[in-house]
Amino acid sequence: MNIFIVGLGLMGSSYAEGLVKKGYQVYGYDHDQDVFQRAIKYGLIDEKSSLKNLNEMDLIVLALYPEDNIEFVKKYHHMFHENQLITDISGTKVDVVKAIENILSDKIAYTSHHPMAGKETKGIESRDHRIFKGANFLIVKTNRTKPNDELILKKIASDLGFKHTLTVSPKEHDELIAFTSQLTHILAVGLVNSDSHEHTKFATGDSYRDLTRIAKINETLWSELFLENKKALIERIQAFEKSLDILKDLIINDDKEGLKKALKKAKEKRESFDVY
Repeated sequence: MNIFIVGLGLMGSSYAEGLVKKGYQVYGYDHDQDVFQRAIKYGLIDEKSSLKNLNEMDLIVLALYPEDNIEFVKKYHHMFHENQLITDISGTKVDVVKAIENILSDKIAYTSHHPMAGKETKGIESRDHRIFKGANFLIVKTNRTKPNDELILKKIASDLGFKHTLTVSPKEHDELIAFTSQLTHILAVGLVNSDSHEHTKFATGDSYRDLTRIAKINETLWSELFLENKKALIERIQAFEKSLDILKDLIINDDKEGLKKALKKAKEKRESFDVY
């Protein structure tokens, strides 16, 4: 299978690294010529890589920021054809999928996906195909999904090392991501920004470091993601605020038994994820 990866930042270059190791013929493009040349130098993409290769590919992976993925499709969709699959790794789906569907011909196969993996750093020098090992992989069907799309993406997921795949609609994806990814980043940022003690950095332990690692955030990308999924994210923030208020009231009222019950419930629910 010939694969073309558009965008060779952290995720695109990590995909390329993992897929090359599995024997795929990988081509790629990045608007930054320095990044593009480094990708060739590191053996991540074929040295003959060019946008002219697009119509020769079996799979095209759009690994740019969401709005940039849409713009790329607008500019180059005339080079796509019905014997290939177009996919993207955008962190939000409803708006992105709708926009791309409206650009593509009915004959073009387009199924989105979302690798639930990453790092707090960015760029090609941060690439690491091992971040996918054991991670979750969401397949997002669209109105352009063809019968074999899911099988193709499941094979890619397996070869990259992902453990579980789940197929969802764009709406369900954004609802899930608002909670499992976007809210967690909001919490990490909010926790760090609420700090006012000058000696905090000398009093942290694993709990603080684990909770706040993702506060070392790509502010450009995540601002875009938060605003694109605003409705679902606000709903999850409000639900969390209610949960936090319950815990706060239990503490204010010295309700030890109620507090123990709430902690036990959370522990058991979280432990159930570990056997999944």
